[in-house]
Amino acid sequence: MNNKDWNYPIMVICKRTGKVYTVANTKEALDMLLNAWPVAEGKAFMMALQVCADVERGQGQPLEARNSFVAAASEAGVPLEMPVVQ
Repeated sequence: MNNKDWNYPIMVICKRTGKVYTVANTKEALDMLLNAWPVAEGKAFMMALQVCADVERGQGQPLEARNSFVAAASEAGVPLEMPVVQ
């Protein structure tokens, strides 16, 4: 586990194909936002790009990147499955 791994991965469901992707760290989130995201606009999307890039550079915490990724998914209507954290 590197210092950018998330304690709890997120399952991202592609609405078009039904394929499920596991996003377990900031690098995977940033890659998905840059290369496979259904929209390239929106306040949460832009914030997620910035936060994930900052965390990858060592500025910020992985939880911030995870939370911003979830917000971008909500904004874009991207279905997610997340484990229940107790």
